[in-house]
Amino acid sequence: MNPCLPGRYADSSFTALERGVLAWLDGFYQLEHLLNTRAWVIELCQGQGSEALRFAALSHDAERFFPGGPTGTPANGFDDPDYLFAHSTRSADIVEEWMAGQGTDETFRRQVRRLILRHEIGGGWEADILQAADALSFLEVLDWLAVEWVQRGIYTIEGAKEKLCWSMERIRPPLALHRALPLFEAATRALDAAFETRTDFAARREQVSSRAFLTQTAQGPQQG
Repeated sequence: MNPCLPGRYADSSFTALERGVLAWLDGFYQLEHLLNTRAWVIELCQGQGSEALRFAALSHDAERFFPGGPTGTPANGFDDPDYLFAHSTRSADIVEEWMAGQGTDETFRRQVRRLILRHEIGGGWEADILQAADALSFLEVLDWLAVEWVQRGIYTIEGAKEKLCWSMERIRPPLALHRALPLFEAATRALDAAFETRTDFAARREQVSSRAFLTQTAQGPQQG
């Protein structure tokens, strides 16, 4: 599994709004995933992505941080449209309300909302980029979560691999697909070795949910 490295996402280009949303979502176990999705958006756009796209990447799964959201079950599959629609809509609603509270321009709020609503399905250049970046990020930095699913008996190894395959199937941009192949292979190997892996998942969750750990340069030895 890929390690979680301190300070990996330190970035002087964060806007004030991005810094604010990171503070708002500090403690969310998918915070690294959000930061990594933003990083993939920047790479895939090659300098052409909008500020709204970067912000949507950094907040697209926000609803999972707040109780009361939709729940998916293994029997429904990872592409369950009812779940994906409910998840995307709730995230868009929550993020739009937060942005309004920050005094954000209405046009910008609508741009972000549209992208979050489409982050699971794509549709249009920026939405396709966000969808691909989301999938790439799962393969790269949520491989540990798939292993945890297997160890806890939530999914079999083959069942968890369906999530990896679905991530690949979502990717449209050729550059993103090229980047995804080695990540898919590595995540598959991690699942194959799931029962041989000894990981402190509580410690991992603490790291991946910590804004300070993820965005600031740490002193001393790196943590695993």
